[in-house]
Amino acid sequence: MERTIVIFSNPKHLSAITCCLRAHVVYDFEKIFAAAMKAGQATLTNGGTTALRASLHCLGIGAGDEVITTPHTFVATINVITNAHALPVFVDIDPDTGCIDADLIEDAITENTRAILPVHLAGFPVDIEKIMTVARKHNIPVVEDACQSVFAEVNGKKVGTFGATGCISFQEWKSLVAGEGGAILCSDKDLMRRCKAFINNGRDPLGQKSGYPYPGSNHRMTEFQAAVLTQQYRRFLTQAAIRRENGAYLETELTKIPGLSPRKRYTPDTRFTYVRFELDYDRKCFDNVDAATFAKALRAEGIPLSGGPRRYSGGCHKEGMLEEHLNSRGFQKVFSKARLADYRASLKLPVMDNLTANNRQMLHADSKIPFLGTRKEMDQIITAFKKVAANTQKLAKA
Repeated sequence: MERTIVIFSNPKHLSAITCCLRAHVVYDFEKIFAAAMKAGQATLTNGGTTALRASLHCLGIGAGDEVITTPHTFVATINVITNAHALPVFVDIDPDTGCIDADLIEDAITENTRAILPVHLAGFPVDIEKIMTVARKHNIPVVEDACQSVFAEVNGKKVGTFGATGCISFQEWKSLVAGEGGAILCSDKDLMRRCKAFINNGRDPLGQKSGYPYPGSNHRMTEFQAAVLTQQYRRFLTQAAIRRENGAYLETELTKIPGLSPRKRYTPDTRFTYVRFELDYDRKCFDNVDAATFAKALRAEGIPLSGGPRRYSGGCHKEGMLEEHLNSRGFQKVFSKARLADYRASLKLPVMDNLTANNRQMLHADSKIPFLGTRKEMDQIITAFKKVAANTQKLAKA
């Protein structure tokens, strides 16, 4: 019989594996994370997408229902709706942020609306308090997609803890990472019981009912993932503070340059986590040099920024998978031809569809690495910005 011997040169790696070999690492971290988020409970999943899927299922969203959401998000947000044979009802975005426009949500509510699913993208909270006001008025649950925004806050409350559930991702692009993984936050004990059951093939997490009393699937996080996550969390607490401090410092200093302005906050007491760093860019102040050209000059100075319209993608309302769902046998069984025709006609979103035409531009960078540096390195970024800003006439002629 062959045997494999693994040698760990770094004691930290051995510590993580040893932690994994203990029982209940998943449950231990659930308690740590729930306390840190000031949520009632947390349950770990194998991904942010499956956290969203479990949330929608346990709130009863299914065939024939409608879920109000944003077109400006990663497609996983939409997949969990369409895979439940429900319609994602897209509400246009706020051009100042790229987030769902909370002022337009109420007009999108129908008798078939069963949930509102806003997305806090890249560490920037949506107008969640206004969304919650609308949701309470119409008695519609909110599922927060906070997958990219762990530890972002609005008025002292962490995003993901406003709605019926909040969903977090620990995938590698995020700020707290385990390679892959996710979490559901929930203060309603009965709803959380069902969520815990759903991700564990329908077993009762309280052990009061035998067998498989609830609908379910296998969306469990492994003990190995939780062990990695536990170790990463220790680093994250330090890194998150550094990222916030550096992001705020850069935002303050760089927006002293005419033509650069900070990303809009919906309340004065909103805490960004700067998973992505963004500045609004007015090309008229830079000899009409577009943001992409300005960013290219910054990259030549060693600053890893990109520029262009605020756009996560062309919009999920234009993805090919949506039309395939609408043409599927399942959708055509639960939605009438007239409803599907009306739905297709609704997929025209003036702001989302015209982000390039309306000439709103931004500079942005994924800030996981560059913005974990020292204050000296942040000052070097500021110096590079000032140098490029002072030479836009040359860029305009190039």
